[in-house]
Amino acid sequence: MIFAMHDPLADLLGEWSRGLNTGSVLLRIALAVLLASVIGCERSSKRHSAGLRTFVLVSFASTVSMLLDVYLMSNFGARLPILSAATVIAAALVSGNAILFISRSQIKGLTTSTGLWACSILGFAIGAGLYTVTGIVFLFFPVHSRVLSGV
Repeated sequence: MIFAMHDPLADLLGEWSRGLNTGSVLLRIALAVLLASVIGCERSSKRHSAGLRTFVLVSFASTVSMLLDVYLMSNFGARLPILSAATVIAAALVSGNAILFISRSQIKGLTTSTGLWACSILGFAIGAGLYTVTGIVFLFFPVHSRVLSGV
Protein backbone atom coordinates (compact mmCIF):
# COMPACT_ATOMS: atom_id res chain seq x y z
CA MET A 1 0.00 0.00 0.00
CA ILE A 2 1.41 3.36 -1.02
CA PHE A 3 -0.49 5.56 1.44
CA ALA A 4 0.19 4.31 4.96
CA MET A 5 -2.89 5.66 6.72
CA HIS A 6 -5.19 3.68 8.97
CA ASP A 7 -8.65 3.69 7.42
CA PRO A 8 -11.53 2.38 9.56
CA LEU A 9 -13.87 2.00 6.57
CA ALA A 10 -11.25 -0.08 4.74
CA ASP A 11 -11.06 -2.25 7.87
CA LEU A 12 -14.81 -2.83 7.61
CA LEU A 13 -14.63 -3.63 3.91
CA GLY A 14 -11.71 -6.03 4.31
CA GLU A 15 -8.16 -6.39 3.11
CA TRP A 16 -9.22 -6.64 -0.54
CA SER A 17 -10.33 -2.98 -0.53
CA ARG A 18 -6.85 -1.69 0.31
CA GLY A 19 -4.90 -3.13 -2.60
CA LEU A 20 -5.22 -2.72 -6.33
CA ASN A 21 -7.33 -5.57 -7.60
CA THR A 22 -10.39 -5.83 -9.80
CA GLY A 23 -12.82 -5.58 -6.88
CA SER A 24 -11.21 -2.54 -5.30
CA VAL A 25 -10.88 -0.74 -8.64
CA LEU A 26 -14.55 -1.37 -9.44
CA LEU A 27 -15.57 -0.23 -5.95
CA ARG A 28 -13.53 2.98 -6.22
CA ILE A 29 -14.85 3.86 -9.67
CA ALA A 30 -18.44 3.09 -8.67
CA LEU A 31 -18.04 5.16 -5.50
CA ALA A 32 -16.60 8.08 -7.49
CA VAL A 33 -19.48 8.01 -9.98
CA LEU A 34 -22.09 7.66 -7.23
CA LEU A 35 -20.83 10.50 -5.03
CA ALA A 36 -20.21 12.81 -7.99
CA SER A 37 -23.73 12.03 -9.23
CA VAL A 38 -25.20 13.17 -5.94
CA ILE A 39 -23.19 16.39 -6.06
CA GLY A 40 -23.91 16.93 -9.76
CA CYS A 41 -27.66 16.36 -9.33
CA GLU A 42 -27.77 19.00 -6.62
CA ARG A 43 -25.94 21.47 -8.85
CA SER A 44 -27.89 20.72 -12.04
CA SER A 45 -31.25 20.90 -10.22
CA LYS A 46 -30.43 24.54 -9.53
CA ARG A 47 -29.53 25.07 -13.20
CA HIS A 48 -25.86 25.82 -12.63
CA SER A 49 -23.47 25.78 -15.57
CA ALA A 50 -21.88 22.47 -14.58
CA GLY A 51 -24.23 19.62 -13.82
CA LEU A 52 -24.37 15.89 -13.39
CA ARG A 53 -22.22 14.77 -16.31
CA THR A 54 -19.54 17.36 -15.69
CA PHE A 55 -19.13 16.45 -12.03
CA VAL A 56 -19.14 12.71 -12.81
CA LEU A 57 -16.50 13.13 -15.53
CA VAL A 58 -14.24 15.22 -13.30
CA SER A 59 -14.50 12.76 -10.40
CA PHE A 60 -14.06 9.76 -12.71
CA ALA A 61 -10.95 11.22 -14.35
CA SER A 62 -9.42 12.07 -10.98
CA THR A 63 -10.13 8.61 -9.59
CA VAL A 64 -8.63 6.87 -12.62
CA SER A 65 -5.53 9.09 -12.62
CA MET A 66 -4.95 8.35 -8.92
CA LEU A 67 -5.46 4.61 -9.54
CA LEU A 68 -2.86 4.78 -12.30
CA ASP A 69 -0.49 6.72 -10.04
CA VAL A 70 -0.89 4.16 -7.25
CA TYR A 71 -0.21 1.39 -9.77
CA LEU A 72 2.88 3.13 -11.14
CA MET A 73 4.21 3.91 -7.66
CA SER A 74 3.71 0.38 -6.36
CA ASN A 75 4.89 -1.56 -9.42
CA PHE A 76 7.47 0.66 -11.08
CA GLY A 77 8.91 2.67 -8.21
CA ALA A 78 7.54 6.02 -9.30
CA ARG A 79 7.95 8.42 -6.39
CA LEU A 80 5.50 11.18 -7.24
CA PRO A 81 1.87 10.99 -8.37
CA ILE A 82 2.58 12.81 -11.64
CA LEU A 83 -0.71 11.96 -13.37
CA SER A 84 -2.74 13.17 -10.40
CA ALA A 85 -0.80 16.43 -10.24
CA ALA A 86 -1.40 16.99 -13.95
CA THR A 87 -5.10 16.22 -13.50
CA VAL A 88 -5.43 18.80 -10.71
CA ILE A 89 -3.85 21.44 -12.94
CA ALA A 90 -6.02 20.44 -15.91
CA ALA A 91 -9.21 20.50 -13.83
CA ALA A 92 -8.37 23.94 -12.49
CA LEU A 93 -7.60 25.27 -15.98
CA VAL A 94 -10.68 23.79 -17.60
CA SER A 95 -13.08 24.91 -14.90
CA GLY A 96 -11.42 28.29 -14.63
CA ASN A 97 -11.43 29.01 -18.36
CA ALA A 98 -14.77 27.47 -19.26
CA ILE A 99 -16.94 28.42 -16.31
CA LEU A 100 -15.60 31.62 -14.81
CA PHE A 101 -16.59 34.84 -16.50
CA ILE A 102 -17.16 38.45 -15.56
CA SER A 103 -20.51 40.11 -16.16
CA ARG A 104 -21.28 43.65 -15.04
CA SER A 105 -18.30 43.74 -12.68
CA GLN A 106 -19.37 40.46 -11.03
CA ILE A 107 -17.54 37.15 -11.19
CA LYS A 108 -19.89 34.37 -12.26
CA GLY A 109 -19.29 30.64 -11.87
CA LEU A 110 -16.77 30.79 -9.05
CA THR A 111 -18.73 28.41 -6.80
CA THR A 112 -19.26 25.97 -9.66
CA SER A 113 -15.59 26.08 -10.60
CA THR A 114 -14.54 25.52 -7.00
CA GLY A 115 -17.08 22.70 -6.69
CA LEU A 116 -15.57 20.95 -9.70
CA TRP A 117 -12.11 21.31 -8.24
CA ALA A 118 -13.31 19.92 -4.89
CA CYS A 119 -15.03 17.04 -6.69
CA SER A 120 -11.70 16.33 -8.37
CA ILE A 121 -9.98 16.17 -4.97
CA LEU A 122 -12.74 13.82 -3.79
CA GLY A 123 -11.93 11.59 -6.77
CA PHE A 124 -8.27 11.52 -5.76
CA ALA A 125 -9.16 10.43 -2.23
CA ILE A 126 -11.36 7.67 -3.64
CA GLY A 127 -8.68 6.56 -6.08
CA ALA A 128 -6.11 6.41 -3.29
CA GLY A 129 -8.41 4.13 -1.30
CA LEU A 130 -8.94 6.63 1.51
CA TYR A 131 -12.55 5.68 2.17
CA THR A 132 -12.88 7.45 5.54
CA VAL A 133 -11.45 10.69 4.16
CA THR A 134 -13.84 10.37 1.22
CA GLY A 135 -16.83 9.93 3.51
CA ILE A 136 -15.91 12.90 5.67
CA VAL A 137 -15.29 15.17 2.68
CA PHE A 138 -18.54 14.06 1.03
CA LEU A 139 -20.55 14.73 4.18
CA PHE A 140 -19.30 18.29 4.32
CA PHE A 141 -19.37 18.96 0.57
CA PRO A 142 -23.12 19.68 0.14
CA VAL A 143 -23.16 21.86 3.26
CA HIS A 144 -20.46 24.13 1.86
CA SER A 145 -22.10 24.16 -1.55
CA ARG A 146 -25.41 25.40 -0.12
CA VAL A 147 -23.77 27.93 2.18
CA LEU A 148 -21.64 29.38 -0.61
CA SER A 149 -24.47 29.60 -3.10
CA GLY A 150 -26.67 31.46 -0.61
CA VAL A 151 -29.39 28.80 -0.29
